[in-house]
Amino acid sequence: MFGISDRLLDAAIIVIERAHRVDNLGSDELAAMLAGSEAPLVFDVRAVEEYEMSCIATAVQVDPDIGLDVFEASYGSLLEGRDLVFYCSVGQRSSDVLERVGSVCGKAGAKSWRNLRGGIFRWYNEGRAVVDASGLTDDIDGHDPIWGMMVEWRR
Repeated sequence: MFGISDRLLDAAIIVIERAHRVDNLGSDELAAMLAGSEAPLVFDVRAVEEYEMSCIATAVQVDPDIGLDVFEASYGSLLEGRDLVFYCSVGQRSSDVLERVGSVCGKAGAKSWRNLRGGIFRWYNEGRAVVDASGLTDDIDGHDPIWGMMVEWRR
């Protein structure tokens, strides 16, 4: 049975996916990709403070306001032949970034570029691992009490 946090997160996902026309993937698919032989390049587009509290292992932090030119200069050479996954807390910021930099991903020869449906909140709520600089953690940035209602707290 779904709790209130899952229902709120599902509602946010519906709104985000209606507003943004980007390809999405579920956390099950990302988990399988990360366990495979050709792991995707994962971009965390949350603020540095959020990223430092916890992130999906191997994720690279990218400024949510990154410009097209800066993204291309910083990451363009890493994209060829790679699957790319962008995430934030629930998918809004990562969808914004993906819409902005999608053309660079295609031009650079990436295999795919997708948004993680439900972001790190869905990932975390499903019991998947998050890390900080010291290793595994149960911490996650819930932003504020309203956004935090979408998180199934482990602590």
